[in-house]
Amino acid sequence: MRLVIVLMCVLHTRKDIGSAQKVGHQELVHEWTSVTFDWPSEGAEQEARRDGSYVPERNLIAGIEVYKGDIYLSIPRWRWTSGQPATLVKVVNVGGVAKLRPYPDWASQRQGDCRALQFVLGVKVDPSTGLLYVLDTGRVGLAGNVSSRPLNLCQPKIVVFDLNRGTKVKDYLLPQGVADRTSSFLDDLVLDRVDGKVRYAYMSDILLNRIAVFDFQTETGHYIQDPSMEPEVGGADKIRINGKDYSFAMGIDGIAISPDCRFVYYSPLAGFGLYQIPTSTLRSAQKPENTGIRRVGRRITQSGGIAMGSKHLYYTALGLSGVYRWDAQTDMRTQQRGIDTVHMSKQDRVVSSDVTMQWPDGLAIDSDGWLWFVSNRLHLFMTDQMDFSGQDGTNMRVWKVYINDTWGRANAASALATPGPACLVASTYFVLQLSRLINLVAH
Repeated sequence: MRLVIVLMCVLHTRKDIGSAQKVGHQELVHEWTSVTFDWPSEGAEQEARRDGSYVPERNLIAGIEVYKGDIYLSIPRWRWTSGQPATLVKVVNVGGVAKLRPYPDWASQRQGDCRALQFVLGVKVDPSTGLLYVLDTGRVGLAGNVSSRPLNLCQPKIVVFDLNRGTKVKDYLLPQGVADRTSSFLDDLVLDRVDGKVRYAYMSDILLNRIAVFDFQTETGHYIQDPSMEPEVGGADKIRINGKDYSFAMGIDGIAISPDCRFVYYSPLAGFGLYQIPTSTLRSAQKPENTGIRRVGRRITQSGGIAMGSKHLYYTALGLSGVYRWDAQTDMRTQQRGIDTVHMSKQDRVVSSDVTMQWPDGLAIDSDGWLWFVSNRLHLFMTDQMDFSGQDGTNMRVWKVYINDTWGRANAASALATPGPACLVASTYFVLQLSRLINLVAH
């Protein structure tokens, strides 16, 4: 009887969580005109400014992950080879001020030390374990500027941190056949699970126009290349923001994985197409003639980050300064097709603002149904037009919007797929929480 009561309480509680908050409600969580680091001392910051290891105008937040209420951000060493003291940070409150604390510490950010982080953009957390997978390209200044050339410092790697303990678990060095030390730009990653455990990482290589694959079990990998991963022609590189065109002629950028781990979705930055590839193709070291890649449809505008929930696929709408979603549920029902053949048609605005959401970048879905993202005016940063004085307003913001959608977190159900053995993390998480609640009631 007690078990039945517990089950009813759990289900009722989850229903209340979904109904208590209005879908579409947005909150500005943090904002900065320039990054504010949590320095060991005031003297340390002054010394860094003097010796050039910290130049505020060279730092811009980009990637985001959220775990147990903590926010983790990446600060890629994009355009310069100096002046960026940290590339992975955690947001902390210091005297009522939101500051960026290097994660896990300052020593782990040391440029030129291959035991440390060099260039981080993509980050992904496994909510069932609290492990953070950090993608480090190993190169700095790779986006280039008139005064410097890229420094090819270290072999690309995936660094795994235990967020519950605040410690590094392991460095996974990516072989040459996965990522190139002198030409790759590893933008984002997704995790593929086998029997509920992370087995593979799929990474978008935006400069080599391919998906890199790494097997954590064998520590080997390969890559898949296809014309769909290249920049589209016909002016697709021109992104219009507030009436002005900006050119970003770059290939595959955003990448997401379906709730059942059967498909990976991706899109080029310079382009409108959304594509789907079976994970069975990615997992295989043998490159098949028929990759199973298909064009799912055309997005309303170009996008950078994409994320898959249990109901919808979300993407950053760069030309509309916001976030949109593909309502895959409705399209599947209307077209009477499965997720492997449905065409992307119904696309809806989630949130947007021409003023405060310019260049939405990075997407993360938490366990409570919130979609998190960064807006950072990257188009101005990359063209030396960003004003760090504050006269032109805030440059970087962290947003969250309630979507009542989750994936791989606390919600085990998925309307887009039939649960299978390949991707059990959501069910595992739910059972774990239920088990803890049962034990609490029993004692």
